[in-house]
Amino acid sequence: MQSIDDIIIKSINPFDNIYYPHVTDIYNNSESSLTYIHQENFTKIETLLTQVSQDHLTRSILITGNSGCGKTYLLNQLKNKLSYKVFFVNVPPFAKRDSIWRRVLRYTVDNLIKNKTDKNNLKSPLFLYLSATKTDKDNLLGFLRNEKQKFINKLKEKYKKVTIHNPDDFFGVLYELTNPELYDLACKYMRGDALTEESLASLGVEKSINTETTARETLKNLSLIFCEIQPIILCFNQIESIAKLPNGEIDLDALLKVNAKIREDNKNFLIVISINTHTLQQHQELLTKSYPHSIDQTIKLENVGLAQAELTIGSRLEILHKKANYTPNSLLYPFNRQLLEKAFPIGKITFRDIAICGHNLFNSYKKWLLNQKRTDFVYSQENQSQLETISYFKVRWYEEFSSIQRQIKSIPQLSSTELTQMLQDALLALQMEEVKICLFIRSKYASYSLSYKLPKANRSIGIVWTEDANLESFFYVMEACRKILEKNQSLKLYLLRSQPLGNNDSKGYKVYKDIFVKSSHHYIIPDLHSVHYLATYHSLVKTAREDDLVIGNQIISIHDLQALLNTTNILADCSLLQNLGIIAKSETTNQDESGDLNAFKPMKKQIIFKEAKDYILNLVATQFCLSRQVLLQKAVIVFPHAGDLQLDGLIQQLCWENKIKILSSKADPSMQLVMLFPKK
Repeated sequence: MQSIDDIIIKSINPFDNIYYPHVTDIYNNSESSLTYIHQENFTKIETLLTQVSQDHLTRSILITGNSGCGKTYLLNQLKNKLSYKVFFVNVPPFAKRDSIWRRVLRYTVDNLIKNKTDKNNLKSPLFLYLSATKTDKDNLLGFLRNEKQKFINKLKEKYKKVTIHNPDDFFGVLYELTNPELYDLACKYMRGDALTEESLASLGVEKSINTETTARETLKNLSLIFCEIQPIILCFNQIESIAKLPNGEIDLDALLKVNAKIREDNKNFLIVISINTHTLQQHQELLTKSYPHSIDQTIKLENVGLAQAELTIGSRLEILHKKANYTPNSLLYPFNRQLLEKAFPIGKITFRDIAICGHNLFNSYKKWLLNQKRTDFVYSQENQSQLETISYFKVRWYEEFSSIQRQIKSIPQLSSTELTQMLQDALLALQMEEVKICLFIRSKYASYSLSYKLPKANRSIGIVWTEDANLESFFYVMEACRKILEKNQSLKLYLLRSQPLGNNDSKGYKVYKDIFVKSSHHYIIPDLHSVHYLATYHSLVKTAREDDLVIGNQIISIHDLQALLNTTNILADCSLLQNLGIIAKSETTNQDESGDLNAFKPMKKQIIFKEAKDYILNLVATQFCLSRQVLLQKAVIVFPHAGDLQLDGLIQQLCWENKIKILSSKADPSMQLVMLFPKK
């Protein structure tokens, strides 16, 4: 084993991802034994959760605090520490109040139903419950004669004392969740996807869940089923990104109305709403007058003292201590309390302050070690240069992108409204002019559309993005396109759709053909990699709106984020934006040799290697020095499809290009150190 200082030199700064627990982190495999920040508040929430699990009555908690106080960190601790006894559902901010119930249902189903097994390959509690109901040993012979109807009848009998909305369809689709051939289709139905008539017929239902009322009632049905299984934490976070009212304020009333309705009608939920103190103060009158009894407990996160700061910093350093040949006497090593007192003279600290302080102290100490300890270690905070910020941003981007890739496996996984919202964020960042959501007027599908102008151009461009598989829905979207073109004949229209268009005889296809074939309007099949680009930026935007985006040691605003996006040109290989003419096409454009922009293909290897190489270089730049083994391990986590040998080859390639250097190159990889090549 090695000394603790040797470990520090070879390691990634353990504070770099403490603020973003959802990003894959090589330190997350080791669970610290130390107490986490806000432990008292964690216990309060766990106590309320226990009450829900006992009486199945839904309760609501409001978590409030200033920006950077640790609200998101606390929510991630709830998810990580209570996953063995609760389902955790995080509902992203809603774009429109008239689709909020369908959004809640979509993400509830994704978390409760969609996966048959968990990360340990164990069957989910819901799947086990339904399978047990299906294979009733008491009347197996009769059950087999009409298995599905027997299943439906048994559940109708079991839940006869409560109201189940549309029980035959609901229980029938639950049955199909145990059918391997129809499992994915049943999941899509439950989450509210607009299915084709053939798919609906396969499930034995007539209509998709396509209204707010049906979505609300289906959620209520699910809550009753899960009383038999586990309680559900339903979390609403990143409130600054929810739909806006005409006056520019957030539509908090829509969210509070949903909370009150779930609390009144549904069982087995613990609703958690996380909101900034300033935002809560602005809407305190609304909460007090309109929803006086809708919150069971309010938890205000306060700044913490030095003792909790020590524990939080120590919990990250402890992971490095365990790797050393001896355990340091202090849990803060290589720091001490005097350094913290100097950093926080007032003694009251936010969680963000702790994370940034730990980051700065670790970097400062590592530089001192690399400088061969020529003087006693004295911490002095250095200003982060623009080049350093860019390197930290690129590392953050690629790690977020990797997280998004693991979450989003197909384009229809996201609703058309979400996809349009993500594209809107990108257009604003890329300085398109007059970006407006809802090109369609007074249409059910208005949120599927937007308009904008290219810089210094007079002609408006419209985009319609529809991923509804149901061809009747597609027809109505095409009709909305036809109507808007009749009103604005100068409009240039793009249709984005990865789902089939139908056949020559379908109504929607005929209207599509009239508009988009042999005309100035265009149809583009978006690729999944482009959606990952848009979703990554959208995720960073939501974090920045909460004032929670920390890059290196800098708090990044929306304006700063947009500037970094343009400075780094990080969207250069997004083929969708290229095809829209928003950014120039690069040599690595993801299209086939014939130049067909509508060929649906996986991401090109050359793009993966280009981005992996950039990630490796910038990771070395942000860490100053680390072992080749750790560098490769981190690269494999972020770029799992690139392959170990290829990624190690990129490290060697950067060395040959004199961008990095490898010390003790003939030693074991765990002993080799990687640094930036010295500038002349």
